[in-house]
Amino acid sequence: MAILESMKTLFIISLLISGLYLVILTIMTVIHRPRPNRSRGNSSGKNFRAYPPVSILKPIKGVDDDLEANLESFYQLDYPVYEILYAVDDWQDKAVEIIRKVSEHHPRIRTKILATGHHPTDNPKIHKLDFMEKESFGRLLWAVDANVRVEPDTLRRLADEYLEGGARLVFSPVLGTGSRSLASLMENTSLNFFTSGNVIALWKLFSQPVVVGKSMLIDRVALRTFGGFSYIKDYLAEDYILSKSFVDSGFKVSTNFIWVTNINQRTTFRGFYKRMARWARLRYQLHRPAYLLEILLNPVIMALAGLVIFGKEFWPLALAAVSGKIFLEYFNFLAVNRPDRRQLVNHLMFPLMVLWKDIILFSVYLAPFFSTWVDWRGGRIKVGRNSLIYHPGRLEKLAYEEV
Repeated sequence: MAILESMKTLFIISLLISGLYLVILTIMTVIHRPRPNRSRGNSSGKNFRAYPPVSILKPIKGVDDDLEANLESFYQLDYPVYEILYAVDDWQDKAVEIIRKVSEHHPRIRTKILATGHHPTDNPKIHKLDFMEKESFGRLLWAVDANVRVEPDTLRRLADEYLEGGARLVFSPVLGTGSRSLASLMENTSLNFFTSGNVIALWKLFSQPVVVGKSMLIDRVALRTFGGFSYIKDYLAEDYILSKSFVDSGFKVSTNFIWVTNINQRTTFRGFYKRMARWARLRYQLHRPAYLLEILLNPVIMALAGLVIFGKEFWPLALAAVSGKIFLEYFNFLAVNRPDRRQLVNHLMFPLMVLWKDIILFSVYLAPFFSTWVDWRGGRIKVGRNSLIYHPGRLEKLAYEEV
């Protein structure tokens, strides 16, 4: 009986810690939530020549949700000099036709499409970025995913952090939106609350730059001091390794909380699980102690476990924990995800969505303990510590070096 009471006390303390941290995440995202477009154009009075040329690097594979509108947003940027480079595996990619259609409407903006092939053992995203970097002219490189949409002033505001704050890598929180299915609402909510919430909280509270690779403005000269993009081609968590390389080299990594929008409209449950499981396996390989503590951010599962262990006397606490989690995520949804809150169905589904999402995320949480393989763009990659990509040749080399 004493052991059971001790366990119950531990459960209560864990739920309180979980609730406190989730409140902090909510506060951080609400304070730094996406702001309306503040494009100032030429009226800002700033000399255009103060802004260095930028090369926008977009790795592409397949047709993402609303790709045409996503690409169009990059041709509407309020920025003096920039080019856009795209990299696809081959010319048969259906995205090529869309890229050409959009770029033809903006002949004054230099656009280049590269077919880079697919390297079987390199990080596929870094493989493309490395090709594009060698073909670009900008002092600044803006690596942005294909499913990202931006405001006209996004690049100018990111460049301000580079010019005024001295940062050599500027990263962005990510707003997931466009939900048209229950699974896409799950993924967008998780991205806005868990991912961007932690990015903001860790940066504001601990000055810890946790970079999300959806949008990274990079100083080319600083990048080349440690070998360019090819330096991190053997790692799958390219954003983490890149930011660590910058910090270790003495360069400032920063954010001025300029959000970019991740368009996610029709994700399936299978797609949601696979994407979350990939990210979970990467986090596990990057920092296992921190990963083990992530279970505290899922009070729904903790409450269900408490009901199983302690029975009906745990009902009030379990109900409070679950209700609190739903409330905080819903508050975050209302404050952050303005486009999706216009849809009545998202409000009606929200409580059930949170419960279902957190149960799925618990199975995702367990995934790294059973497999080190991740699904990536139609292929499977085996990862090790620090997200090092394993392949037979590298395994043989490592075995030889250990002997």
